[in-house]
Amino acid sequence: MLEIRNLHARIAEDGTEIIRGLNLTVKAGEVAAIMGPNGSGKSTLSYILSGRDDYEVTEGEILYNGESILELDAAQRAAKGIFLAFQYPVEIPGVATMQFLKVALNEQRKARGEDEMTTPAFMHFVKDAAMRLQIDMEMLKRPLNVGFSGGEKKRAEILQMALLEPKLCVLDETDSSISTR
Repeated sequence: MLEIRNLHARIAEDGTEIIRGLNLTVKAGEVAAIMGPNGSGKSTLSYILSGRDDYEVTEGEILYNGESILELDAAQRAAKGIFLAFQYPVEIPGVATMQFLKVALNEQRKARGEDEMTTPAFMHFVKDAAMRLQIDMEMLKRPLNVGFSGGEKKRAEILQMALLEPKLCVLDETDSSISTR
């Protein structure tokens, strides 16, 4: 599913090399955990996989299902089923969580050649997923991540994964600020 060969990458702005010669293979259905000290490139790798512009691959290749993704932007990678759960999800005032989820889901559906989900169908879909994940629907009425605890931010991302059904999930520091229920 994912093959990284001799990956070298740096911060685009200042040229600081972060990743030097990384090789990794993750087959479909496998779980891989990448561990290391702060500053060793774990978050950088997740950003590169998701297509963030702040990083530059200087050598090597990243194959996803046998296809190079290096020339694809973040939206194209997401459409192919790559999902990044951030270490520190951003607060977005003025953007309702439910609206964000609906737009994200319908963009994924369009990319797959499917019809957009109607509002009633979407509401039913979200309520089912939230109930399975024990997420309070009141949380979803708030602006995206605004005032969310660390655990609420992580639960909101898990809900996104449940709705979007990505094929490759990259979870950056899943234990950061999580409180269990």
